[in-house]
Formats: sequence, structure tokens, C-alpha cells
Amino acid sequence: MKTMTTLSEASTRQPLRILIADTHLLTADSLFSVILQSRGDCELAGYAKAAVETVSLCTRLKPDLLLLDAGLSGQSAARIVREIKKATRATRILLYCTTTNENEVLDAFRGGADGFLEKSCSRAEFVAAVDRVAAGESHLCARSLNALAKALRRTSGDELRDRKKLTAREKEILLLVAAGNSSKEIAKKLFLGVSTVETHRANLMTKIGARNVAQLVQYAFENGLVAAGRNAKEL
Repeated sequence: MKTMTTLSEASTRQPLRILIADTHLLTADSLFSVILQSRGDCELAGYAKAAVETVSLCTRLKPDLLLLDAGLSGQSAARIVREIKKATRATRILLYCTTTNENEVLDAFRGGADGFLEKSCSRAEFVAAVDRVAAGESHLCARSLNALAKALRRTSGDELRDRKKLTAREKEILLLVAAGNSSKEIAKKLFLGVSTVETHRANLMTKIGARNVAQLVQYAFENGLVAAGRNAKEL
């Protein structure tokens, strides 16, 4: 009976609608093929080749996930992200790029980006990043995390001062979030329930006054909780 219920739920589940913004159609087509092979519950909402077209299609189609080439012509990735988030907050945005510019990474996450990935990443990391961002989590590749840390070190941190003190458990979870771990991964490492981790994350957001993962990471670095370049396995 349990198996029948699971199959029934799977058959009625809405597919993940994906829009891909990339100058090269062949690249966009290849990315979607990789996703389709890894998970069957998805459909292609459309392609976009320029910034204006990307914003327009996202506003009209409201896809669940946008795969955005950070080097797309027309506007900076950060500006594209901000415009899309204003039009449709529900659309999750995963950026991918050739190089990781510190200020661009920071601006993109402050604008509301949900993930950052290098084009040189492995197939497995790409699929994992898509799954994580689509599930409502955030994803930071190693280089983007380091670039973000360097950029944040140059900021004053005035927005994050004078907050309530964090508990030991909240600090543990904050460190793991800063290292790019999902709630499921954190729950496994700390032997907690996923719902418990989500509650701690919500409390963290409230205490710190953070609106997204970028500000959680900013708090961690500016308060000396984690050092730039530290590997997630060390946490």
C-alpha cells in the first residue's frame, strides 16, 4: 500500500518547469538533457539568449527554476536577478559562470540568487546543485564561497551588528550553511531531524536579520566564525 501511494503521489506531482538563459543554444540544450536524465519530473519552459528576453520570459512564464549564464549579454547577472525576483519571487535562480568575480557574486546573492556554480563543475555537482536549489535550498560552489568571503571582508557589516547572541547549536548550523550544506546534509551530520534544522535556520535568519544565504555567510565571516577558503569537511 505504501508503494502504491508513493507511485500515485509521483504521478500527480507537478513537473519542475525550467527556463535556461544562455547565449549558446547547444549549451542550454545540453544542460537540460543532463537534468532530464537525472530526474524525470521536469519540463523545459523556454530558452533565452539575452538579458531582456530572460526577464521578459520569467515575468510571463514564471518558471520554477532559472539556469542563468552569469555572462549573458545586455545586463549584469546581479541586475537580471533583481529584476526577476521583483517580478516573480517564486522563481529559483541558479547562476553558472566561467570565472568567479568577488563583487559580482556578492551582488548576485544580495539581489536574491539562490545558487552559484562554475561551468567547469562535474556533472554530479551540476545535478546536485539543480536539485538543491529546486528544493528551496541554496548552493555555493567552493570558489564562489571563497569569492563571497573576500568580498564580505571588505564590507563594514553595520547591518549585522547588535544582534542577539546565537546559541551553540545555531552557530554549528550557521557554519554548515556557510560551507554550502543543505538542511538534509546538516541534519545527517548533526543527527537531527530536517524539520529541527529548518527551525534553527529560521531562527538564525530572524536573529541575524538576514534575508538570504549570502547574509548568513556574511555574518559568519564578519564575526570570525569561519575563515575564507576553509573546506566544508573541516566544519
